Amino acid sequence: VALNGLCWLGGVVAGLTLRLLDERARAAAERVRRDERLELARELHDVVAHHVTGMVVQAQAAHLVGRRDPARATESLAGIEAAGGEALRAMRRLVGVLRDTADAPPASAGTEQIEELVERFRRQGPPVRLRLPGETAWPPEVTSTVHRIVREALTNVARHAPHAGQVTVDVSQEPDAVVVEVTDDASGVSAVSAEQRGGYGLIGLRERVEALGGTLRAGPRSGAGWSVRAVVPHGRA
Repeated sequence: VALNGLCWLGGVVAGLTLRLLDERARAAAERVRRDERLELARELHDVVAHHVTGMVVQAQAAHLVGRRDPARATESLAGIEAAGGEALRAMRRLVGVLRDTADAPPASAGTEQIEELVERFRRQGPPVRLRLPGETAWPPEVTSTVHRIVREALTNVARHAPHAGQVTVDVSQEPDAVVVEVTDDASGVSAVSAEQRGGYGLIGLRERVEALGGTLRAGPRSGAGWSVRAVVPHGRA
């Protein structure tokens, strides 16, 4: 009877421990998602404020020159229309992830900020090979997301694969999307290190990418190393 009681008690303790660990993991993941939504809300404010400010300036210009030069007033009205449409598209993309019934970098971060980010990483970590497209006329929310992907991927390399011999950051532009891939050649990716490198930072990042209608995959490469690949639609097709 005593042995059976001890076995039963051990089973209860083991079950409660596993349940507690699972609850903690879910709570941590939800906290990361909530923080990502808050950052998206701040970016939404920046993006809309940028477009609305431009609309106000162009409306004032149209008011000033309308009487003397109607043609220039028409150009200003066309600019207001374009800025308004761009603001609406940005809001639809960013608000999508904030609508949860279960309930950072600046929006202007561009390729220059990515180059600075990679340069800082080079000074502290493995050598990095960077490839960027020549033209990057993307919406602000897409540009900031690309920056976040590169930053998170390089942070994971610095934490979990500082012995990597080469890191590659490849940003390319397709007709309807931006493709970001960050890879390293670190050998010996165990199950434990794979779990660490696919941690909570990537949860928030995946939340952001999927909110924009894209996809994100992260995992070991064939042979050796790790890969983070994201496809972010930019709506320019």
